Amino acid sequence: MELMQNEMTPRERLTAYARGEEVDRIPTTLSAGETIPFLYGISIREYYFSADLMIEVESRMAKDFGADNMGMGLGLRTLAEAIGTKLHYTDDNVSFITEPIIKDYSQLSNMSTVNINKDGRLPILIEAFSRLQERFGKERIISSGMAGPLTTACALVGADKFLKDIIKRPDEVRLLMEYSTACVINCARDLNAKLGISLSLSEPIASGNLISRKMFERWLVPYLKEIVDAFKTFQNAPALHICGKTKDRWEDLLTCGISGFWADNCESLQEIKAFMGDQVSISGNVTPVEILRNGTISEIDEAVRICILEGSDSPMGYLLCPGCTTPVGTPKENMIAFMNAASKYGRSAKKGYPCRYAEKNIR
Repeated sequence: MELMQNEMTPRERLTAYARGEEVDRIPTTLSAGETIPFLYGISIREYYFSADLMIEVESRMAKDFGADNMGMGLGLRTLAEAIGTKLHYTDDNVSFITEPIIKDYSQLSNMSTVNINKDGRLPILIEAFSRLQERFGKERIISSGMAGPLTTACALVGADKFLKDIIKRPDEVRLLMEYSTACVINCARDLNAKLGISLSLSEPIASGNLISRKMFERWLVPYLKEIVDAFKTFQNAPALHICGKTKDRWEDLLTCGISGFWADNCESLQEIKAFMGDQVSISGNVTPVEILRNGTISEIDEAVRICILEGSDSPMGYLLCPGCTTPVGTPKENMIAFMNAASKYGRSAKKGYPCRYAEKNIR
């Protein structure tokens, strides 16, 4: 299967779309950095520790798929690892936490925020980002994403302990959240100053599948507001992704000042658009596993068409992407099919206007 070619570069497309101009196709991303090296015969473990391999993967993805995003994600654990949490790395899957750094909350009094020039894998990522900027900066907008304060806090103490302690030891958890918030702000600010990149946030722990709305309001909203306000001093307000169910907390999200919301596939794009589309951009939400990884070409084609049909006229803009990270093991042909469907159904896209090619009677 061959990739359909488009007229505009990703930088041209994203810039023109943001200005309200018509573009060749709907902006489209694949969140696939740390999940895709295996596709190219590269060990995921080796990828994590090699700027050369990061550059190779990003370059090959740009050529093979032509998605509008470029840049290695810090993901959900890089910041926590830089602070001291230990991770385990394997050849064929993403890293996972083996030992949180904080055993006792008294440790917080002696902990400093992260130094991006020496802590964890951040120096490797900085080298890779610098080289990406030199090679692709004229045609692509280089960016990244990182865990928000709640997910970072969980990675510092362990999710089970955190979820118990928000009930049993709320005063100590508050100190942890203040520390986590400071780390997120400082890391993003320093990366922006050094590299010129902007960052978005991911908060899977904030899902309705894990915590109640009451807990969401207490343990994320005030800290997310602080982060958004701080981010706006050095970049635009960040967009946010939350896995799983989120509908009962959409109103709270809007009060935090985020610029965009990336929805999981379990939520309705039409409902999200109706609720917040006039205030923030929306992104999503082709089913990652059942459709993008395991689906047929025709199933991927139809899923993309429906997403564009439902989301493309969102007033503040729509970004086509999977409902979450592109899964490990997704075939190359499926990702090409995803991008080709974006080109086919997302032609002549303009912010706030429907893509008429997504209608069934028009091809």
